[in-house]
Amino acid sequence: MEIQQTHRKINRPLVSLALVGALVSITPQQSHAAFFTTVIIPAIVGGIATGAAVGTVSGLLSWGLKQAEEANKTPDKPDKVWRIQAGRGFNNFPNKEYDLYKSLLSSKIDGGWDWGNAARHYWVKDGQWNKLEVDMKDAVGTYNLSGLINFTGGDLDVNMQKATLRLGQFNGNSFTSFKDSADRTTRVDFNAKNILIDNFVEINNRVGSGAGRKASSTVLTLQASEKITSRENAEISLYDGATLNLVSSSNHSVDLYGKVWMGRLQYVGAYLAPSYSTINTSKVQGEMNFRHLAVGDKNAAQAGIIANKKTNIGVLDLWQSAGLNIIAPPEGGYENKTKDTPAQKTEIQPTQVIDGPFAGGKDTVVNIFRLNTNADGTIRVGGYKASLTTNAAHLHIGEGGVNLSNQASGRSLLVENLTGNITVEGALRVNNQVGGSAVAGSSANFEFKAGTDTNNGTATFNNDIHLGKAVNLSVDAHTAYFNGTLDLSGVTDKVNINKLTTSATNVNIKNFDIKELVVTTRVQSFGQYTIFGENIGDKSRIGVVSLQTGYSPAYSGGVTFKSGKKLVIDEIYHAPWNYFDARNVTDVEINKRILFGAPGYIAGKTGLMFNNLTLNSNASMDYGKDLDLTIQGHFTNNQGTMNLFVQDGRVATLNAGHQASMIFNNLVDSATGFYKPLIKINNAQNLTKNKEHVLVKARNIDYRAIQRAPSPLRETLIIEQFKERLALYNNNPHGYLCGARKDNLNDIKACGMAIGNQSMVNNPENYKYLEGKAWKNTGINKTANNTTIAVNLGNNSAPTSSESNTTNLPTNTTNKARFASYALIKNAPFARYSATPNLVAINQHDFGTIESVFELADRSSDIDTLYANSGAQGRDLLQTLLIDSHDAGYARTMIDATSANEITKQLNAATTALNNIASLEHKTSSLQTLSLSNAMILNSRLVNLSRRHTNNIDSFAQRLQALKDQRFASLESAAEVLYQFAPKYEKPTNVWANAIGGTSLNSGGNASLYGTSAGVDAYLNGEVEAIVGGFGSYGYSSFNNRANSLNSGANNTNFGVYSRIFANQHEFDFEAQGALGSDQSSLNFKSALLQDLNQSYNYLAYSAATRASYGYDFAFFRNALVLKPSVGVSYNLYGSTNFKSNSNQKVALKNGSSSQHLFNASANVEARYYYGDTSYFYMNAGVLQEFASVGSNNATSLNTFKVNAARNPLNTHARVMMGGELQLAKEVFLNLGVIYLHNLISNIGHFASNLGMRYSF
Repeated sequence: MEIQQTHRKINRPLVSLALVGALVSITPQQSHAAFFTTVIIPAIVGGIATGAAVGTVSGLLSWGLKQAEEANKTPDKPDKVWRIQAGRGFNNFPNKEYDLYKSLLSSKIDGGWDWGNAARHYWVKDGQWNKLEVDMKDAVGTYNLSGLINFTGGDLDVNMQKATLRLGQFNGNSFTSFKDSADRTTRVDFNAKNILIDNFVEINNRVGSGAGRKASSTVLTLQASEKITSRENAEISLYDGATLNLVSSSNHSVDLYGKVWMGRLQYVGAYLAPSYSTINTSKVQGEMNFRHLAVGDKNAAQAGIIANKKTNIGVLDLWQSAGLNIIAPPEGGYENKTKDTPAQKTEIQPTQVIDGPFAGGKDTVVNIFRLNTNADGTIRVGGYKASLTTNAAHLHIGEGGVNLSNQASGRSLLVENLTGNITVEGALRVNNQVGGSAVAGSSANFEFKAGTDTNNGTATFNNDIHLGKAVNLSVDAHTAYFNGTLDLSGVTDKVNINKLTTSATNVNIKNFDIKELVVTTRVQSFGQYTIFGENIGDKSRIGVVSLQTGYSPAYSGGVTFKSGKKLVIDEIYHAPWNYFDARNVTDVEINKRILFGAPGYIAGKTGLMFNNLTLNSNASMDYGKDLDLTIQGHFTNNQGTMNLFVQDGRVATLNAGHQASMIFNNLVDSATGFYKPLIKINNAQNLTKNKEHVLVKARNIDYRAIQRAPSPLRETLIIEQFKERLALYNNNPHGYLCGARKDNLNDIKACGMAIGNQSMVNNPENYKYLEGKAWKNTGINKTANNTTIAVNLGNNSAPTSSESNTTNLPTNTTNKARFASYALIKNAPFARYSATPNLVAINQHDFGTIESVFELADRSSDIDTLYANSGAQGRDLLQTLLIDSHDAGYARTMIDATSANEITKQLNAATTALNNIASLEHKTSSLQTLSLSNAMILNSRLVNLSRRHTNNIDSFAQRLQALKDQRFASLESAAEVLYQFAPKYEKPTNVWANAIGGTSLNSGGNASLYGTSAGVDAYLNGEVEAIVGGFGSYGYSSFNNRANSLNSGANNTNFGVYSRIFANQHEFDFEAQGALGSDQSSLNFKSALLQDLNQSYNYLAYSAATRASYGYDFAFFRNALVLKPSVGVSYNLYGSTNFKSNSNQKVALKNGSSSQHLFNASANVEARYYYGDTSYFYMNAGVLQEFASVGSNNATSLNTFKVNAARNPLNTHARVMMGGELQLAKEVFLNLGVIYLHNLISNIGHFASNLGMRYSF
């Protein structure tokens, strides 16, 4: 009887194993972390850690039943469901054995020959698209299933919960599928009390040889309430698309003694494609044991194990390009969220699960006794990489160790724990040899990564590690422990180690780069310490050396280097009962810091031991009264800082076995203006007084400035320079210097703290007589010779009165006063010494001034040079640029790099440029040039139109009337007369346009202008004879000064009206105009001293003018030549707006607006010559005198520096212009002209010219 069932649409995961395969196959040689962190975990196990079920039925197991399906395919729909019910007879004999196939299955399973694959196969009755359910849940006894080979589907579900299932008594079994258009999945589910596997089991194999029909996907579920076991000869093979689900609800372990092979192949050429298979053990309550697990069969197999808490693998074989991903459950385990069973005919749509990677629970473990890779001779560029990846808390590889099979082109093995630790007990082997080697270009590479996602993993190696030639080891972990001998001497390239933690490790390694070396004291040492037994070469480097604190000889630590040429260390942190012995390394360099703790008294050892030690630039060495240091050779302080901290009234002495070198530079502390110290004594006031404190002792000490070569003649000077870099610090840098400003008790308190005078601190008002004074405690004596560097601090006291041992300070008008140390210098020419113990006044200029910086640099004479060559304005500019806009340290750096002559030269160039910028003459020069060009054009127009009036020419009718009663000798004579009196001026209105150009010449630079001007005018002949016109013009101007440090460009416009009135021979001229310019300028100084001045800025310039003049015409040669003297008055307004700068420096240009009103008188003489009927030439010369000026100026400012534009005197200008016009065609005329204006007072010249056209109508 057939049992039909209404079909349901079964939900499918959105990301299946087939899709995973497509993703992973893109980068088969990359880390497979992405395989299960970005695909497997989010799509399959995602959401479990938060309690959300994967799928709709039973969480992870539900996924396990479906994960092998391909994505986005038509769901499987069984056409028929066959059911078999075991009778009661199977419930009575617990010791009886049955043949499961013959007893129950055979009636509903058909078999036959597959001609395409030349093999027999079996299927559910009536076809692979049907399902067989066998209900024998009350049956007891043992049921053998043997020889069901090539079961190709459909689904088979056998429920025998009280019986034992024995697979493969005489023959094996294989469960597979046929690939069709529906890509059906075969599901076989055995649910028994115990399951014993006696013979081979194949999952999703190809029928027969495999050369024929492909398999789709198969899921085999073995579920037992007690035990699942396989015998040693029972091999389980998972082919591409296979899933094995193992479920054990008891605490018994699942023991697979036979080989489990994931990614198995069975036909020629199959290795060309990768395979994907999965084992799900997440429902195994006890331990999961694999005696022998293999992944890959000469193919890039990708395998996944969804694991339980503890997975044990005896031997793990990985093919050279295979990857195994073991996913451990999160803390709290996988959670299921049961949903209501949907009713029949309900369609369940795909569930999308989105989640990130998670860490395995804290008790999750993966144990592997031996990890091995297999390889063939295939050559590939870059080689092949096998990988093992997990997220378990602990990945433990046992005493069998790790073997990497290497071949030509190289092989790599990646062992990665994304969120946990890795421990390796056994040796690392190459081709089964400890210390095995490879060849160049075919290297063997071990990669261990612990805590990749958490950055908190530990990698531990408990055996000796010997790496041969061309064998590389990479360890990427937060902490790495090497508890045996670390022999990397065979590595030819550099060895990179992130963190090496050691207590008693023998390390053979050279040319290494260790980011952090931790020498621990956590276990009893018994005199056993870490030894670097190999010559470390000359390229070895350690980022941080941390010596952990020990407690006694039993709990102490240390590291010794056998030999080497050079070791570079960034930082060393010393601790008691721990040592670092590098005496057999020729040179050790420190790049950042050495920090000393208290000594530990290990017999025969000090804390840090070196042959030659160099403190590099910007490195520091910090210690106090004890210095646990041995230097048997040379000590070099190459621009580093020795930070000494006074304890119990003393500091330790640094002893060098041979030579000590003190190499210093001219870098300045920006906060103080002092040179950066080579030796700095902190809390110097606590030194025992009147006692020599030896800081450095050596057989020979040399002192070198990097800017100067040493020579005997300079020896004394260099030692004095070094003493400036030996600093005593307390509350204030260089605390032996002191000064107090007016009305500032805080300065007096600071002075008291600086010299250790508590009375000055507690009662500063008692020392008001010190205000405005500066002095130095000369009781401090510094010694620097060829064997010793030392200091001696005398008693400290304050001056007893303002008259003794002090000097008056000028008033600080800049309000930029800083601590007195800015102005202090030893042996200044103005210093006054007296008999009062230890005190002397040492400064002359006010604190915070540029003069005090020169004094500090021992360049007092340069102050006079500065004033003599650059004046007060140059001095103020230097103060603004260096002090007020920065600090004394910056100022010191700048002047140290620049000679006095160069400083004054640059200041003069800058003040010239700034004065030019602030000058209204400069800001409006382009407007003046444009107006000058238009003045020439307007004069030319007036000359042209004045011709009609000068010749007294009337209309054509009036001319004919004048010929009445005249007789002519011939027609030719009559024609000449008619031509002479032809109507040449019947069109008195003109439109004109001119191209203009001009330039201004002066000592400050050159300005040029080009543009165009256009207008319209007419001659009016009525009751009043007059000329009237109007014009507009545009000109672009540019300016460059001589040094090319000031550049500008401006857009300018000019517009106005003009007129001339005639009264017989008298001419009255009137004119009004205005102009506006938009200027964009930039300062571009090349020198470092003036670099802050560089900026772009803009402003607007404007002008307005009116003019009136009177002239009289004297005509000659039948009115062809006219001489006209004239006088006139005019008014001019010039002005500019404030500067707007784009600079973010403190010296950005600000303010600067200005205006000027000028009243002028002028006298001119003009000569006009008219020739032909339409052409003319003229020349005009004259003088203009300014007789009154009124103006205002908002000073240009750059921080504290102000530029007050000088008020111009009343100027005298001389001007000459000439021009003319030619007729080109009827009513079309060409004109040109030039003009030159010269300021006789400022010696500035303006030149302009024009070329234009006129059309008369």
